[in-house]
Amino acid sequence: MSLNYGKYRNLVDEIKLGKILSSTNVVITSLKALKELVKNSSSLDKLIPTYVKIAKDLIAARPASALLLNSIREVTSNLVNIVDKCKSLQEIKENFYISVDNLINNILNVNKTVAKIAAKRVMDEDTIMTSSYSTIVLETLKNVVKDGKRITVYVPESRPRSEGVVLAKELASMGINTVLFVDSATRYMMKDVDKILTSSEAIAANGAVINKVGTSQIALAAHEARVRFFVISPTNKFNPETLLGELVELAKVKLELNLEEKYMRNINAISPLFDVTPPEYVDAIITERGLIAPQAVAIVIREIYGWPPVIPSIEEELRRLRNVVEQRG
Repeated sequence: MSLNYGKYRNLVDEIKLGKILSSTNVVITSLKALKELVKNSSSLDKLIPTYVKIAKDLIAARPASALLLNSIREVTSNLVNIVDKCKSLQEIKENFYISVDNLINNILNVNKTVAKIAAKRVMDEDTIMTSSYSTIVLETLKNVVKDGKRITVYVPESRPRSEGVVLAKELASMGINTVLFVDSATRYMMKDVDKILTSSEAIAANGAVINKVGTSQIALAAHEARVRFFVISPTNKFNPETLLGELVELAKVKLELNLEEKYMRNINAISPLFDVTPPEYVDAIITERGLIAPQAVAIVIREIYGWPPVIPSIEEELRRLRNVVEQRG
């Protein structure tokens, strides 16, 4: 690599291992890394090979994340246009900074809008169950507290990273009555729950929800108990590729257990990061456009991308980026 790639390798590894909590935080951190990369470049010839490598590695580290793919595709497309129009490297940098900052602000503002809509679905004295750690769910519950509603939130610990423990601490610090429980007790705890609020890593065209592993078992238990299951997800987490038949890749990591080596002989310990909740277990998806049924996701994707959908792959955008730099000479 022409630029120092090693400093970005740690970020890629942290994303791959699920060490950064919340898909929104993953995306914002990734966009800031690309912005820093452009900032530190001394020439386009040195920048582009590293940018292409890092963009691909970031997406590969979190292949289930529609928001990550959609965001990197957008800023890369913007960079192509910026390189094509701007004369100097400094001008390219300044315009790219604006592009990235605008996208980050848009992501955060859309999340705030969705959280306000979602908060209206929560009633006073509701008992809510959620899953893993989600900034948009947290924002929703902050709005619920601001509205003066008294609620109880049940949070599974979300092993192996224990994201639920982090969420529970934050909820308790807000004065919310918070109950932390082991993942295996989901069905047992469901008898006291009024609603499920969860986020997503991605929403497929058929309305299926990709989220932290354990979400699907919460949905199954909720379906059995006739508890309504709401997914809080802006449309930037809709995966347009699935409309064309592409499948969402679900990552797995090696499970690290604090056990003596003799107990682990001949045992392959793995930890899936995400699972898929079927659309028939989802009551509604709460977006910036309001509540939609899972069956309406394909319609929304068509409204956003047209029909037939115009969805350039990230490979196409990166190829365009290389070509426009070559054309500059």
